[in-house]
Amino acid sequence: MTQLSFFAADEHVPEPTDLEGALAARGQSTLTGALAQVSVVLDAAWRADALVTLLSEAGLDPVRSAAGPDGRCTVSTARTSVLVPVVRRWRRGAVTAVPDGWTPSAGALRVWFVTAGRISTSGAVDLGIDAGVEHHAPRRVALGEALGRAGIRTTYVGPRGDGPLLRLGTARARARLAQTLGAAPPGVPSALWPG
Repeated sequence: MTQLSFFAADEHVPEPTDLEGALAARGQSTLTGALAQVSVVLDAAWRADALVTLLSEAGLDPVRSAAGPDGRCTVSTARTSVLVPVVRRWRRGAVTAVPDGWTPSAGALRVWFVTAGRISTSGAVDLGIDAGVEHHAPRRVALGEALGRAGIRTTYVGPRGDGPLLRLGTARARARLAQTLGAAPPGVPSALWPG
């Protein structure tokens, strides 16, 4: 049986390794020489506001694009040497890959939910993952196992079920995530945040 942690992300000072949550979700990275960058396309202004705040607090100088007609925008970090170890850890050649044995920290889970999490109409909590994972079973399995190591059991939902995503269908998994995430970032409606 997994013990619930009393450490929540709202007590955590954001740091560069928290961006592992973006890479687990739908984030993209670039690595050029001694500099790295992480970028995420976001579907709502509240997500962009929250991510910009987290990146600023982590000292990563975020840049936010103007929102398109569909409301989507991109939030990127500055190109920095600070992110090189994070990006290298999440790469196999030029492809994003889950590091062996990775267990998401509270900060990484917070970034994952900010960038790609939602509460479904049925009350389940969904953590979005990159569409490319549909054709790469080892990566989606590794993400599910990583959440399991954090005490959060999930079920994979494919594109036909409004995915790809990992769904937290049990009350225990949702409670564990809510406790780990902590309070919603400022400006995020409580109905959009697990609690």
